Amino acid sequence: MNHEKFIDRIMDLDENIRYATIFDMDGNQKVSRVRKGIKPYLDTDETKETLETSANAWKSRIKHYDKIGKGLYVLAVYENLRRVTVPLKDNHLMLVTIDNKGGKDIIDRILNQLHGDYTKY
Repeated sequence: MNHEKFIDRIMDLDENIRYATIFDMDGNQKVSRVRKGIKPYLDTDETKETLETSANAWKSRIKHYDKIGKGLYVLAVYENLRRVTVPLKDNHLMLVTIDNKGGKDIIDRILNQLHGDYTKY
């Protein structure tokens, strides 16, 4: 997967997407995009900490896939935004933050970029 092109496609899906990053299972960012004109809520160190936490949570979930099925995404909703974490097939994760003006259809469009017709899930 070409992470640069993929993250650009994700950012182009909707104007309510604030930020997107692809990171490895240790929380190291590989590629990131911030929508022009958006001021991030978290600084670099805080973002790194949240990515490490997300990666560790996915490592924990993987242990249970044989019983509960493969994880598709995790959605965290906050007062100021929503954060969607999605596992990628190349042992990476993608985090997308969406402002609260956007609807659930944004998540479906993100998943369609990964899996094709997401409605089958």
